[in-house]
Amino acid sequence: MKKSTAVRSITIILTFLVAYYGNGTLQEYFRIVITDNAFLRLFWVYLWWTVPTLVITGILFGFRNLAGVFGLDRSPLKGLAFAAMTVWPMLLSSALVARFEVKLDFIYLLRSTIFAGLFEEYLFRGFLFGILFKKGGWGFIPAGLIGALFFGLGHIYQGANFTQSFGVFLVTAMGALWFAWLCIEWNNNLWVPIFLHILMNLSWGLFDVSENALGDIYLNIFRAVTIAISVFLTVRQGRRTGFRINKSNLWVNEVSC
Repeated sequence: MKKSTAVRSITIILTFLVAYYGNGTLQEYFRIVITDNAFLRLFWVYLWWTVPTLVITGILFGFRNLAGVFGLDRSPLKGLAFAAMTVWPMLLSSALVARFEVKLDFIYLLRSTIFAGLFEEYLFRGFLFGILFKKGGWGFIPAGLIGALFFGLGHIYQGANFTQSFGVFLVTAMGALWFAWLCIEWNNNLWVPIFLHILMNLSWGLFDVSENALGDIYLNIFRAVTIAISVFLTVRQGRRTGFRINKSNLWVNEVSC
């Protein structure tokens, strides 16, 4: 890895750590008091995620093509269509399990679906994994694993004990690798994992079916169906247009996508 590329990679990782973990530390250090308004609390967290990462990305790669660097310049409609074709089994099964008893908590749904899907994919797949893979010379495996590690660690709070936390970590870490793969294979379209994330979380948040990402056997069967559909569609696409992740960029990626 070239020195300049190594410096960029270190900068990206450090910026991610500041953006993701610095929010709580900053509030505690400066005794920043956020009001009881749920929207303002959400705004503060996601503002702290986006501003440092946008600034650093602009400095490193230019401010004119920020959307392209993150994969946000691709078609949102394609991302939504792909998500709709794959997530419907989870939505249907969650509704059946909950007997169509809808859980209407607007703030919770907003935070767990739209905000979580948009900002987590931006930070983890668009910024951390995406830039390391596309601009940092990292191959898919190391870039994907570091993204999966932090994504999994970010969800262990859902577990009530060590076993549950470890299970949540494994499920969400594997989900991070899956999202990263889909993003790159669908022409670096970050909207694919964004809408997948939103709709998958909607299937769990709209209906009261599980307390964490583990779910039960019945729900995981339909999650597996969703994953299988996404893999089938992506492999079929790759056979027609060529796979973007292959032996040449599994460990090192010298060519920017």
